[in-house]
Amino acid sequence: MSKTPTCLNAKLVALNLTILTPVSLSAQTFTDLEIDFTESAFTNGTITGTTGYNIIDDVTGNELTSDNGDMDDLFISVTTSVPTTATGAMASVEIASNGIVSNHAYSNTFQNTYTTGATNNPGSLIKQTIRMTFASHLEVTDFVTDFSSLNTAGITWEYTQLALLQADGSYFSVQPVIGDYDAWSGSSPQEGSPAIGWWNASSTGTVNGVGTDQVTTGSSGADQNFTTTNGDSVFTYNDVGLAAGTQVGGFEWTVYLEDVRGQNNGASNLTARQQYFEITGGVVPIPESSSSMLIGLAGLTLMFRRKR
Repeated sequence: MSKTPTCLNAKLVALNLTILTPVSLSAQTFTDLEIDFTESAFTNGTITGTTGYNIIDDVTGNELTSDNGDMDDLFISVTTSVPTTATGAMASVEIASNGIVSNHAYSNTFQNTYTTGATNNPGSLIKQTIRMTFASHLEVTDFVTDFSSLNTAGITWEYTQLALLQADGSYFSVQPVIGDYDAWSGSSPQEGSPAIGWWNASSTGTVNGVGTDQVTTGSSGADQNFTTTNGDSVFTYNDVGLAAGTQVGGFEWTVYLEDVRGQNNGASNLTARQQYFEITGGVVPIPESSSSMLIGLAGLTLMFRRKR
């Protein structure tokens, strides 16, 4: 008869696990929170690419007076396209004491911009987009902003499109097509809001004599400073057909400068400026690490040896 002794080897394995559970937080709301770009989060100077800004206390919902180390609430991205065939064409964006400023120019005379033989109204186009995106922990349900010099009189054609963005960053409707000066001026253009979420400041009366050797300055567009927007002189939901309380994920403005000069024209330098914006909404509660537990897990390895 055989006897089978059993040997037991036990190994204790300690696993350090962090358990994530939602913390019960009430959403902190903010109403008509005004940002004019003089806040501590902003530094005067040129901006490029995408930059994040911490402007709201995520616990209280109040505007920050200094960086408290929590998450960035606003992201500003700049995308610029400058024609390579137009010597001296330039565009830049800067944060200044009076807001976010787009500088755009054909900084040389017509003759020094193009090679010999260039025709009047060459149609070169500078395009610059400034997009403001709210971080995912913010729910913004109202947005107000104001601008100056969106459609300024000059010897080049400056015009601007503005758009509110859905929560996922997409447009509320298809982007309206403006086209070049000749096409827009001859097509009964729709200024103001031609589609939900969009606004055009695009009068062609800002420049006269397009196609001649000597273009002259016209009159600035009525919409360049939002003086015609439903009686309130600022950009709001009701200007672009959005219902009150609609959540938005951001805002975008694109300024264009088309070269419509004639051969005898000099340089053209223009700017457009966003003065401030106001937002209403709340800070979404965020899950946090509520406990860190050291769990002892006994891993038992049984080794059986059978001996006859």
